[in-house]
Amino acid sequence: MIKFLGFRKRKHGDSAAGSETARHDHERRQFRAVLESINATRIPDRLKILDEFLTVELHITLADMLEFIKVGGNHDYDLEFLRETMEMFCQCGFAQKNEFETQETTYEHHHLGEHHDHFICISCGLIREFRNSRLESLQLEIASGCNFHPLQHKMEIYGLCDACLSKREKNPPLSRTAVGEKVRVVEVVGGRQFQARMTAMGLNPGVLLEVINNNPAGPFIVAVQGTRLALDADMAQSVLVSHACRHKGDEDG
Repeated sequence: MIKFLGFRKRKHGDSAAGSETARHDHERRQFRAVLESINATRIPDRLKILDEFLTVELHITLADMLEFIKVGGNHDYDLEFLRETMEMFCQCGFAQKNEFETQETTYEHHHLGEHHDHFICISCGLIREFRNSRLESLQLEIASGCNFHPLQHKMEIYGLCDACLSKREKNPPLSRTAVGEKVRVVEVVGGRQFQARMTAMGLNPGVLLEVINNNPAGPFIVAVQGTRLALDADMAQSVLVSHACRHKGDEDG
C-alpha cells in the first residue's frame, strides 16, 4: 500500500498552482531539450515521469514514485527505468537526491536559486524542510573567518519530531532510546546485587547518559561522564530514563 507520507500532489484549487504550472512547463521544455541534445532513449516516457514528479511536493522514494505513477495514470514502468530516469533528473539539475541516515533514498525538486536544509525524525521518518537566513549568514561569516570560500552545503539535523516525542512513555527503558539522545537515569529496576553493580558502573538515578549505539546486533553503548560503557540487553532494559536533551544545563552532566 502506498503511503503518501512527507509529500502531496497539488490540487487544481491550490492558490500557487498557476505559478507552479508555468514553472513546470518551463522545466519540461528544458528537460526535453537536454534529452534531445544527448540523444536519450524513450524521451516521451521520461517526460511523462517528469510530469508526475513535478506534481509531487517534498520528498519521495523510488518505490512510492512508482506506485504514485500507477495510481495517477495508465503508465507502467519498471523500477530500473524509473531509477535511471530519476538519476537523469539529478544529473541535469531538475531533481536532488537525498540519502539521509536511517532512511530510504528520496528525491525532491531542485528549484534553481533556492536552498533549504532538513530536519529528519529517526522514529517516524518525517522529513521537514527549513530555511533560516541568519544561519546562512552565520555560515558565510564562519567560512570567511577561516579563509574558505563555500560553494554549496547541506545541513541534516536528526532527532525526534514533537509527535513521536509526545507518544513515548514518560520513563522508557534505556533500550528504547535513540542514538544521539541524552537521557537522565530515573530508576534502576532489579535486585540489590544488580543495583549495586549498576551503581559501580556509574548508572545511578540522576546521572546523565548519551546513547552512542543501540543496534540490536551489537553492544548497547552509552557515554557516562566522559566514559563509554557497554551494556547487555538486560541492563539496557532495566534502566528507566527520562528524555533530557531539552533540559537547561544537561550538557554539564
